[in-house]
Amino acid sequence: MTDGRFCDAHAAEDRQRHDRARQEAQPWRGWYKVKSWLDIRAWRLSVEPLCRMCAEHGLTVAATVVDHVKPHRGDRALFFNRENTQSLCKPCHDGPKQAAERAARGQSARGVGGV
Repeated sequence: MTDGRFCDAHAAEDRQRHDRARQEAQPWRGWYKVKSWLDIRAWRLSVEPLCRMCAEHGLTVAATVVDHVKPHRGDRALFFNRENTQSLCKPCHDGPKQAAERAARGQSARGVGGV
């Protein structure tokens, strides 16, 4: 068993179904693969190589994720605005940053959608 729902043979198929459903519900997810976003991502990590949230706590941690400061919610102009980006480490992005966004939307920690 992989996650308690499917055997190893069917887990990959379930992940593919899940990914397709998310792409259909949120077509902007494809924007993360276009050259202009990849350029913004590379630029942000070059000018801000450390996690912004960790730095606020006096920690020096390499950033691996480029995050939208203000959630774009499918707004193309906001998505591709490089001044609306910040460098974060994956734990900060996936933990406190996402929790704050869910709280702002009034969702529980198990909110639908995520990033």
